Amino acid sequence: MLAMTLQMVGIALRCRMNGPLLRLAACLVALAATGCTTAPGVFGARARFSPAFHGYVMARENGSDDPGARDKILVLRDPLTGNKLRCREEVVAWRELHEDVAADRVRDDHAAVAAGVTAGILGGPLMVVQPIGALAMAETLTTAGMLYESLRSENATRLLARGIVLYRRKRYPQAAQVIERALAKDGAVGVLDKAYLYLGLSYQEQGNDDRARLALSLFLDRAAVRDVDAYRRAEAGLRALDAAPAACGSTEPVDLHW
Repeated sequence: MLAMTLQMVGIALRCRMNGPLLRLAACLVALAATGCTTAPGVFGARARFSPAFHGYVMARENGSDDPGARDKILVLRDPLTGNKLRCREEVVAWRELHEDVAADRVRDDHAAVAAGVTAGILGGPLMVVQPIGALAMAETLTTAGMLYESLRSENATRLLARGIVLYRRKRYPQAAQVIERALAKDGAVGVLDKAYLYLGLSYQEQGNDDRARLALSLFLDRAAVRDVDAYRRAEAGLRALDAAPAACGSTEPVDLHW
């Protein structure tokens, strides 16, 4: 089916198809390449609390509260604060919003496939007609990227890694300073990595309890890393600071109304 669809798109392109027809052909490519995947098929029928993410997620059912490592996962968040939803009543309130977001992600995945395949169809003739020129252009772009990476300043991920090493060497003031710099450079390391955790622990070791409470709370509320032990460590730190998070009334699964 995919080969037939690609052939149809190629014929249409040679016939100078207009914009709407090109979009239709791209949709056919996406459908052929990905199958009839839908939001329920990708994200399951229920939102559930996952200890691995310390919050509710949408992911395929696999008989546990920890989605599979290869599953597509949507961590549910309050759209205003960016905090993860940890209680059932919060998920019920924001269920429709996240159903829409999940459906958008599936559609965007299809669009990415369609765009990639269509770009290959359009660029394929160039490789055939001018293979040397096309390869030279690709090599130039690769070299430029490598040169940029070698000359640029440390990115947030590398700074965070250095800060964690400093923390483990018990150089807490230096660790906090480097991690703060990482967060200032790219706040994503607070969501996609453990910047808030190690920053909070560094503050705690220095006796800066207010900042420690804030950083550890931000880790629990915002981080989307898969690490049960890290969340337990943050909770233990907050209990030691008399700032344990409030318990939820319920963390039972929430049925989705696809």
